[in-house]
Amino acid sequence: MEENAKALVEAALYAAGRPLSLDQIAKIAGVEGSKAKKVVSEIIADYKARNGAIEVVELPGSRYAMQLKPTYSSAVKDVVPGGLLSLGELKTLAYIALMQPVKQSQVVKARGSSAYSHIKRLESLGFLRSEAEKRTKILCTTELFSDYFGLSHDVKKMKLQLRWRIKRAELSGSTQTN
Repeated sequence: MEENAKALVEAALYAAGRPLSLDQIAKIAGVEGSKAKKVVSEIIADYKARNGAIEVVELPGSRYAMQLKPTYSSAVKDVVPGGLLSLGELKTLAYIALMQPVKQSQVVKARGSSAYSHIKRLESLGFLRSEAEKRTKILCTTELFSDYFGLSHDVKKMKLQLRWRIKRAELSGSTQTN
């Protein structure tokens, strides 16, 4: 059972492509929380012992993710597919994350009419949530957004992290215009 639980957890971490909570891991593995924690700890140790390019890390809030070690990111960036989001969607998402809570009308004014389709897709992916306010929506990012991009769930801290990443990207010359 333990090897099967380990294999199930490893498969879930790989397939999710985002952090999973200990509760989610326990449910997938069919074990209780303390056993799930032990299984994840074993997987973390296994990956450390392999000393390969992939690692399993514990994040705040008892969440776990399988990821490429940061030291290998730049070496493989050219073979990584375009990603989940288009450049336009990513820019719209970044604008919302930095300005949140923000009116949809303000986002459209800043990003253009294509922002409507971006917002719709970002909501369907679970990166944004909205609340109706008169004839517009108030937009905010979700916990999934924070987890997916490795950012704090605290909005103030998240905004600081984003600004730092943007500044770092500008300094390294890796951003494109528009």
